[in-house]
Amino acid sequence: MLTLSSDSDTGNGRVMKELVDAQFTLFSYICALTAHSQDARDILQETNLRICKKAEQYDPSRPFIKWAKTLAFYEVMTYRKKRQRNLLVFEDDVLETVAEQIEQESEALETEQNFRLLEGCIKKLPATLREVVEARYEDGGSLRTVAHRFKRSTNAVKLLLLRARRALFDCVQLAAGEGEKA
Repeated sequence: MLTLSSDSDTGNGRVMKELVDAQFTLFSYICALTAHSQDARDILQETNLRICKKAEQYDPSRPFIKWAKTLAFYEVMTYRKKRQRNLLVFEDDVLETVAEQIEQESEALETEQNFRLLEGCIKKLPATLREVVEARYEDGGSLRTVAHRFKRSTNAVKLLLLRARRALFDCVQLAAGEGEKA
């Protein structure tokens, strides 16, 4: 089990926290690539070591999990080369295809979860903002049509939509963050 050993305000501390939070995701990813949970555990430990060694190379402006999955992928490749003598070993291009498919499915699931969060956040909007958002995006009304319907100028509708988008963005981010902690 990983523990935080350095101050979380430092770059390495942030990487360590992200790494602890990402253990299940990394294990699932590695397990999907290897199809053997014991192999995946071994590879996860090697991946954790690699991430710790390369912590200073992590760019915090980019998603941690994508960086970590890239390192995990290379650890799987290294592990596979060591085990080449096994009878059932997929070619590297097959493994790359499987990795890409897993990533696409992961992104699709994340998008689906975000849409569910967005639906909940739309319901939380004040009535006027919710009605304008629905008229514009669900009903497909043009700015002019929505402005006419709500007896407002197009600029006023633009400002309402901007305010609604900001509120929705903040709400989805907050809800997604709470979902990761659960």
